[in-house]
Amino acid sequence: MQKISALTKTLIAFSVGLGIAAATPSAKAASLVPQQEGEIQTNLACLDPTKCISTNSLGYTVTSLDYDGAGDYGLSRLFVDSRNTSNTYQGQGLKVSFGTQDGGTNPALSEYWFRPVAITEKGKLPEGGQLEVGRFSFNFIEEMSKVSLEFFDVEDIGTAILLINGKSVSNLNVPAGENNNIQSLTLYNVKSFEVQLGNAYSSKFKTGDGVDIRGAMIPKPVPEPGNIVGLGALLVVGAFGLRQRKKTASVA
Repeated sequence: MQKISALTKTLIAFSVGLGIAAATPSAKAASLVPQQEGEIQTNLACLDPTKCISTNSLGYTVTSLDYDGAGDYGLSRLFVDSRNTSNTYQGQGLKVSFGTQDGGTNPALSEYWFRPVAITEKGKLPEGGQLEVGRFSFNFIEEMSKVSLEFFDVEDIGTAILLINGKSVSNLNVPAGENNNIQSLTLYNVKSFEVQLGNAYSSKFKTGDGVDIRGAMIPKPVPEPGNIVGLGALLVVGAFGLRQRKKTASVA
């Protein structure tokens, strides 16, 4: 068997490197929040089906979780809201209204935010549906290399990331800040995460500390094996062609 020349080896290594570079485009960040107002489709049926938003096309699903087990609160609902508009959602004996003037926090923000709505075990809406407290699990179809989260108006302790990929974490608490503050957390290599928003039992406020959330996600880039092999094979064939022509020339 003939030995592969140093030139051929170099071209093979170079071709594979080029193949990987060409087949692994830089992933772009996408908003975690749908860019329209409405109620997010979770494991709960939406109050108004005509304003129900599925996140499947964005690559994840959301599950509403019991906020405090056997406590006073049950499964919260999750909405997408912009503070520049008024919206009302009604059904199943509940009526949730968001005005341009909130019950306590009025940010000068036109962006879309996830807005939880706390509901008691008895089906009541604290603050008329404006207590922004809840616990949710976000489950991605494909693993995300990075998820960047922003929390709005954390004024008491209690808001935190509780689980990442099904494992408990204890150091991702969002500290209390001033009114209308925005704080950030970044998670890496995420297939799922569980987040607690707000504090329903805050001693600082009569009915609790409400918190909104938004974020961006970056999927893991996936190499395309076909492209890698194809580009490598072309360059390798070229290398052997050069060697063959060189041999022919020497014989002549």
